[in-house]
Amino acid sequence: MNAFFPPVLLTYLELFRQLFSSPSYSYFKAYIWGMLIVDGRKCITKIGHACFFVDKHIASFERFLSENKWDMHQVARILVRLLVDTLKDKLRIHGAFLLAVDTTHTAKNSKKMIGIQKWTEHSGNADRGKYIIGHHWGIAGLISRFANRYLCWPIVTMMISGKKNPSHYVSGSDGLCPMTFWVPVLAMVFQTWQFLDEQALRVVVDAYFANVSFINPLIEKGIHVVTRWQKNGVGWDDPGEYSGKGRPRKYGKKWKLADLLKSFSQEIKVNIYGKSVYATVAVRDMWLRNIPQKVRVVVVKTAGVPIIFISTDMTLTAAQIIEIYSSRFSIEIAIRDLKQHFGMGDYQCTTTGSILRFVRLSCVSLCLWRLMLLPENASSWLWEATASGSLR
Repeated sequence: MNAFFPPVLLTYLELFRQLFSSPSYSYFKAYIWGMLIVDGRKCITKIGHACFFVDKHIASFERFLSENKWDMHQVARILVRLLVDTLKDKLRIHGAFLLAVDTTHTAKNSKKMIGIQKWTEHSGNADRGKYIIGHHWGIAGLISRFANRYLCWPIVTMMISGKKNPSHYVSGSDGLCPMTFWVPVLAMVFQTWQFLDEQALRVVVDAYFANVSFINPLIEKGIHVVTRWQKNGVGWDDPGEYSGKGRPRKYGKKWKLADLLKSFSQEIKVNIYGKSVYATVAVRDMWLRNIPQKVRVVVVKTAGVPIIFISTDMTLTAAQIIEIYSSRFSIEIAIRDLKQHFGMGDYQCTTTGSILRFVRLSCVSLCLWRLMLLPENASSWLWEATASGSLR
């Protein structure tokens, strides 16, 4: 069996052996290998046929996902440790780990799967229509430097529970109730933070997550957020000294954030998408509504409506905040790769546990594949095609 695997892949897979029994470990390796080499749809049947060296029926591959005892959270923990040990300082972006969080839809139409319902399609792609029927997934990935650009390593996924056909519940003083959108999203962040031994962590998200329900719980844990703010947002200065009469003011002068460019504009050099450009910005530390601490506001001048960013980490410069937000695009690339090349949406199993495990294994496969393609690893197993068409 091992003769079919590149040695570097076997080295990485060996780190996960402790989490599985001997038979289960064979299936784990088979799934990873199948997701790497199977063309097209990566269903369990194709994976089983591709892994002919595991002489078991397809039903055994299905039981690995649905019945075998192994902890997918521990798999994610070891994956994070592997990334940290291998990539080292490349995962430190301006002095801290950087986690990108986003969501995506997977079209499904099976009545046997829990959690399938109609979701509003926010992509703006007219070909997809206004709605999609299927599952809604949250994805969190660590961002690393890659030359003068960034690369996202997806490590944690969670199914988002909807209102019409909820897939997860929480227990509280009022009994059981369906999870809100923010519960699994925050859980992904906190779980990754624990995997990193609660070291300094920043989270970069798009404007959909610019909500106090997401930002305030992270502030309480000392996790910083960089995000895009609404274009009509307002902020306040400090209230100033108390005169001794009447009720102390909570805030000072009120500003429309987009108007900060009129009073505090400056030109800075910024690294965006691998290129250095100059941008006209306004920077000011302000109070925003319902956020318990001051944040750094960066307003960027454009040909149209100004773009507004905020950071709860006051040590970051305006250039660093813009650069960090631009790195968020790498998770969009990771989601595309997961769907197109690593079978994230190809699951056909019907039990919730099987679905969650399948999607998590697709993330492991993508990360291991990228590690195999690092320059120090690729030369040991990847053949290079010459101009004449031969291999060397």
